[in-house]
Amino acid sequence: MDLLVTLIGNAVVDPVFRKRFLDDPVHIADHYHFRLTKGEFELMNTVFAGLEQDERKQLEHAFAVLEDILYARLPGSCTHPCAWSIFPPPELRAELPKAA
Repeated sequence: MDLLVTLIGNAVVDPVFRKRFLDDPVHIADHYHFRLTKGEFELMNTVFAGLEQDERKQLEHAFAVLEDILYARLPGSCTHPCAWSIFPPPELRAELPKAA
């Protein structure tokens, strides 16, 4: 479950990564070369793939609330997405292929 938790954690701390993950979780896992177990893959697909519009809005809101709480509790100042995200900084993002 560690790799799926890493993907979900990145969706919490980085809103750009979150959008891409919710758009196509399988593509994102593959793009970052995550080798999910069969169970992790099935769980990811069950929870995050093919979301209805209302479900997606609820997940986006829940992630955003958690993100706000985490960043509010970080000591010192930390700009989003901070150093926690596996998603590259803005200057490198332009080089990434666009999510389908």
